[in-house]
Amino acid sequence: MKGVIDRIEEGIAVIEFDDGGQIQIPAKYIAGAKEGLVVEIVVDETETKKRRDEIADLQRDLLAGKHLKDKKGKP
Repeated sequence: MKGVIDRIEEGIAVIEFDDGGQIQIPAKYIAGAKEGLVVEIVVDETETKKRRDEIADLQRDLLAGKHLKDKKGKP
């Protein structure tokens, strides 16, 4: 989804989309943020899957009690 930075107020970029919707985000998160800049919001499916898998691994480790053991495997 693409939008344009309509304005920056007190460090907050106001992005407007073609359908009239708006979002506000700190301008520091947009490289070179300035009025009129076109930005795009994308969904990164690969990174999403990677992070979900990492969280699932951590949950399995917690349920197995691995956080309660020292490096030698003793409780």
